[in-house]
Amino acid sequence: MSVALVAHCDWSIDRQKRWTCVAVYDGSRWMISAPEPVGDTATLLPRLRQRAKVDGATLVGFDFPIGLPEVYGRAIGLCSFREALQTFGTGSFADWFVVAEHRRQISLHRPFYPMRPGGTQRQHLFDALGVATGNDLLRHCERATGERGNACMIFWTLGGNQVGKAAITGWREIIVPNLAEIALWPFDGGVDALAKPDVTIVAET
Repeated sequence: MSVALVAHCDWSIDRQKRWTCVAVYDGSRWMISAPEPVGDTATLLPRLRQRAKVDGATLVGFDFPIGLPEVYGRAIGLCSFREALQTFGTGSFADWFVVAEHRRQISLHRPFYPMRPGGTQRQHLFDALGVATGNDLLRHCERATGERGNACMIFWTLGGNQVGKAAITGWREIIVPNLAEIALWPFDGGVDALAKPDVTIVAET
């Protein structure tokens, strides 16, 4: 495995609240920088790659969800996460990134809900997506363990712990525009296999 730079990005839908911390390997030791603003997301990955001092992969983590619930993936006939990313925002999935304002707008092709509070219930989401409970809309890594409860469902976009709107902005600004140039962990393989010179690995952290 060869990694030249590691970065973590603390994400927010508010651009002014996005921060990153970068560690650069100089051939003998790692130098860690103080947190700094993420800046223009259109140039973020190239800017990080340019900071590397030795040959190796660039490993960048983001704290927005990367991946989909298994039940949802089966329901839309998902063959791979990459295929889904290439599809969302186009054709019958044109409104996939648009948060539903009313329960009538929720569907497998437009699963994020609600836009704002007021007369909204999680059951509206369950009914529209054809699931019995919220557990069906959780990825395995989001389910309760002995140390913590369930995380928030990716498609529920209300409340202080919601992550859906962060996923929307992160996928649209970082992952989709760079999809042909990045390796997605774990979908494209393990870090050991992906960590090669000139490869940028994007992961959820």
